[in-house]
Amino acid sequence: MTAGKSHNIWKFHWLTRWDEIWNEGFIRQWRHWLDSSFSAHIFFHPALVRAWVDTYLPLRDLRPYFLIAESSENRMFLPLVLWRRNWKNAFQRLLVPIGYSDYDYHDPIVAGSEKTFAKCTFWAEFAGHLYNSAPMRWDRFSIAGVRREFAGVGDGWSTGESCPWTDLSIFGRAEEFLPSLSPVLRGELRRRRRRMQEAGEVQYSVFSSDEVSGALKELLPFLAAHHLRWPGAYEAPHFYENLVLHGLPLDILYFSVLRINEEPAAWRFGFIYKDRFYSYILTHRTEFKSFSPGNILTLRDYENAIAGKFKVYDLLRGEEDYKSSWADQRAYLSSFQLDNLGLRCRFRNMAVDTVKPKLNAIIECIQGRRKGVRL
Repeated sequence: MTAGKSHNIWKFHWLTRWDEIWNEGFIRQWRHWLDSSFSAHIFFHPALVRAWVDTYLPLRDLRPYFLIAESSENRMFLPLVLWRRNWKNAFQRLLVPIGYSDYDYHDPIVAGSEKTFAKCTFWAEFAGHLYNSAPMRWDRFSIAGVRREFAGVGDGWSTGESCPWTDLSIFGRAEEFLPSLSPVLRGELRRRRRRMQEAGEVQYSVFSSDEVSGALKELLPFLAAHHLRWPGAYEAPHFYENLVLHGLPLDILYFSVLRINEEPAAWRFGFIYKDRFYSYILTHRTEFKSFSPGNILTLRDYENAIAGKFKVYDLLRGEEDYKSSWADQRAYLSSFQLDNLGLRCRFRNMAVDTVKPKLNAIIECIQGRRKGVRL
């Protein structure tokens, strides 16, 4: 561990080696911070952090810089990595939170008193620390998915996406949820469910912590269906496999399946932690589209979450139209970018922001012209 310079309220320390991060003693401390934190979310859980690192470490040059910041009232934990990008990105040194674009929330984990958490002081002092005392050479710090109540203000901060969510605390029983939906959606669900039952046997199941091998097998049709629906989406090799391996045995991964006549029709890949249900990915097979299996699966998952005494059903990032039919609340997210003002740093950042997009546009134009030439 390397210690940073003290600034006013906050004192900064860094973990900079994978072996000390994966040390069992530190992981126990990490879990304790999560359990005692009012800001805790699933995406900085050690299991999900490990799944992401195991996926991307063979693919990218990632170096750990896990921040521990302490004040008299709070301790804050923010797992970061320095991504040393390739020549196509001007060898930019990008400091980002674990999970980067794959995970939805990047709020620091704050252990301590909610009332005394000085978020603006933290972010201001953190920026000063990066400029003056950080143990790494960096070109840009970029963080997104910070919920508004944990975000800073001022230069570099901007409002990003929102995350729709549903308050489940008002429901005492699972059966109370369907009548709470709009008449249009409620009627549609009942019609589709009736048609589905007329077509054959309908089965709903959720993989348990001791069904890792079964969940891994189910990943094959799930990912195939997901790719058909979003063919352009990047899927890092073994990412979902690593999530199953690290998350399912701890009962924090939620993998549900809706089957019609024993054929999988829809899947939900999500997470559960404390009193919150996180809906990460929902997909279905096009062959069953007429039954709206995604909506029927969503209804069952909502009812299952209520039966499990969860208080929040979080639909996470994305402005898909269907979410507004289910959610009654929104969490607003902020992002922050801080650029190093050194000459070489500015050159690398400019190359990524300005030069690269122009080169890509020229290449796409040339390729488009070639495709238009008759042979």
